[in-house]
Order: sequence, then structure tokens, then C-alpha cells
Amino acid sequence: MSVPSGFEPDLAPNLDEFLLARLAEDKRVAADAAAASGREDWDGSEGGPGSPRAAEHVARFDPARVLAECAARRRLVLACREMGPDLQFLGTRPRGLADFPFTPSDQHQLAALTLALLAQPYADHHDYRPEWRQ
Repeated sequence: MSVPSGFEPDLAPNLDEFLLARLAEDKRVAADAAAASGREDWDGSEGGPGSPRAAEHVARFDPARVLAECAARRRLVLACREMGPDLQFLGTRPRGLADFPFTPSDQHQLAALTLALLAQPYADHHDYRPEWRQ
């Protein structure tokens, strides 16, 4: 991974900070969508691709649901932060064993693993670190 110009490694976000920032972005996008449509709950009749499956997808990811998911994931991140996650635990999987179950041995490792798993949907973000991949 190349380091962007002007990038300070010490200023890179920690895993919990990274997650809280992504959740804040998701929350903002959902709130903006709700404001633009004039409502938080969508039923899929808002337009877009005409197939029933597309409408079901739209309804499942309406702003109200996204906001609720953001709030729940934020609480998980904060709970894991309080447990003192052992981030050294991440990235210790032996090479070639990417699909091997990774079993934490204490609450600190479990907190780190939980944070890493919550971060996976954001793996394409420029601040995501490869050592977080589980």
C-alpha cells in the first residue's frame, strides 16, 4: 500500500476511530436521503430500477433502517473500545490460513476481532489498513 503525500503514519486513525468516522458518514448519507425525499421510511415505490427486487432492496436500506444500524454499530464500537481491544491480535493469522477460524482467547482479543469484522465493509476506503482484514 502506498503512503499518500503528506501522510503522517502517527495521525492515521485507530480501528475504532476509523469505524466511528465511517458510521458518521453512513449516518449523514442516510439523513441526507431522508431529507431529500421528505421521509425516513421508504417502501420501494420511490422510483429507480423497476424490478420488484430492486424495490425490495431500496425498502430494506431506507434511511430509518440505516440510521438504526449506525446507532447499533456505534454502540458496539464504543463497547469494544471500553474493553481495551488487543489490536496486536489482528494480523497474527499464519500465511495461507486466511479462511481458518480465528478464535480469540480473551475479551480483549474478542473486542479487536469484533472491530475488525465491523470494518470489513469499509475495506475499500483509503484509511483502511490491511492488518485489520480478518
